Amino acid sequence: MTSKPPKATRRQKQKEKTRSIILDAARSLFSEIGFADTTIRNIAKNAEVGFGTVFNHFPDKSSLLIATLIDDLVKTQTEAMVSFPGDGSVGDKFLYLSHQFYLYYAKNPALSRTLIKEMWFVKGEWGKILKDQADQYLLLITGIIEEGKRKGEIKAEVISGITAASFFSQYYSVLLMGLNEETVNPDDLVAILKMMIDQTIDGIGSGVGSGQGDEIEKKGLSKI
Repeated sequence: MTSKPPKATRRQKQKEKTRSIILDAARSLFSEIGFADTTIRNIAKNAEVGFGTVFNHFPDKSSLLIATLIDDLVKTQTEAMVSFPGDGSVGDKFLYLSHQFYLYYAKNPALSRTLIKEMWFVKGEWGKILKDQADQYLLLITGIIEEGKRKGEIKAEVISGITAASFFSQYYSVLLMGLNEETVNPDDLVAILKMMIDQTIDGIGSGVGSGQGDEIEKKGLSKI
């Protein structure tokens, strides 16, 4: 007989609620006035909590920024999986997921630039949480590639984890190109990423369902 997980106490529920309120306040201020001009005092005032209460949940402003990013990315991935193309090719699946994340970053390019800049320099607990989140996403991509190998779409000798890392680096480089522009067009980014992914799959694929085909016009690349 398995034991049921303990129910959250009233204190735990209140702590989670306060954390959520602080994150919502921080997200709003980061979007409205920018990361640099937002202070912990601003966040506490906007959340209607004590100044020290913010520090009870987050050690510094960068950690708050990363926490909002992680919450948003988890939500984006969860929603994306609802309509995930289970019968699509490896390329189709990865491009679908990439498009969902590009849509997220395109909503607020200025904030997204700050998120990308700050995320690489966060250490401690929140740095570990961010790394764990990235590792989970890489595992998801690895699983997609493994399934492609079972279906004969990808060569059996391909190292799935290395390929997943390659896919992610291509996704990320395209994201950086997009955020370097004043406005971000997710469709243009996916079109460019498709060229990269198709070429990669052409090299590692067995030739079955590898998503080869559609050429993108050169003007699509020139937009970025």
